[in-house]
Amino acid sequence: MKKKLVVSVALIIMTLFAFLAGCGINASKSASTNSVTQVNESSRTIRTDGNNSAVLKPPTSAKELPGDQELFDSYVYSVDKLRAHYKDVIVLDARKQEEYDKGHLPNAVRAHWTDWSNVSVKQDSGKWGVIYSNHKLAELFGKLGIDGKKPVVIYSDTQNGWGEEGRQLWTFRVFGLTNTYILNGGIKAWKDAGGEIVTDNPKVKAVAPPKPNPNPDLFANTEYLAERLGKVNILDTREDEEFAGTKNYGEKTNGRIPGAKHIWFKDFYHADGTLLTPAETRARVEALGYKTSDEIVLYCTGGIRSGFTTILL
Repeated sequence: MKKKLVVSVALIIMTLFAFLAGCGINASKSASTNSVTQVNESSRTIRTDGNNSAVLKPPTSAKELPGDQELFDSYVYSVDKLRAHYKDVIVLDARKQEEYDKGHLPNAVRAHWTDWSNVSVKQDSGKWGVIYSNHKLAELFGKLGIDGKKPVVIYSDTQNGWGEEGRQLWTFRVFGLTNTYILNGGIKAWKDAGGEIVTDNPKVKAVAPPKPNPNPDLFANTEYLAERLGKVNILDTREDEEFAGTKNYGEKTNGRIPGAKHIWFKDFYHADGTLLTPAETRARVEALGYKTSDEIVLYCTGGIRSGFTTILL
């Protein structure tokens, strides 16, 4: 599986709804005025337990291809690899402060996705959840001791979280720090392997901020998608009920973007919280008629779940 073209994320769905429907911005050469549609779900079962719903079983048709393991290793650390290189990496906890305080990996620094994003504006403003400028991100990274020289390994609670580790990794990769990884299985896998959990707050030594080397291929805005509706693959990574139009988390309109297909972000995990293999991920996406080598624009509500999924593709 090779990420050959743009795999875009951070589309704030409530903004996109407003944009495509012409609410405040004159939009759309390729979209109708009523561009957000509900879904006829008569042919599929809709899971109704929200973020706690059971994940789908991995595809049985998955076939490994040459280069799959190298691709996986380019964004994932196993628990064993982290153990072997612990003193040589920076460990980043992507959970909220209260979760971190209950117990975290030794010497882990902490940064939730909201620490690196603009959440001070109204959720329906079109700017909520957008990552900060590269200049501000560099300053925040430096304060955490991240200068781009040491690898950074990010973890969260993969079974109960919202893909925060993937959102943080996506932010690093957009900024241009490529020696950044997620811990496969998160804190649960670390505990299950007998890894130490501590409650102390490590002393963090600030360093000179890293220099950005932005990767624009990982980001798309509402204008980009509006101009390409009907011409580009669109993947909705929200819950089944959100996709079906029966639930939302703050969007002005229920439903989905026209032409979007659906894979809930957690269906890229196994039931134990570890990631699907590249072959399993490829099979899951190709079952929709998409190819992982194609351009795919992903969205959710604030770019957390879609940020996670972008990294896997």
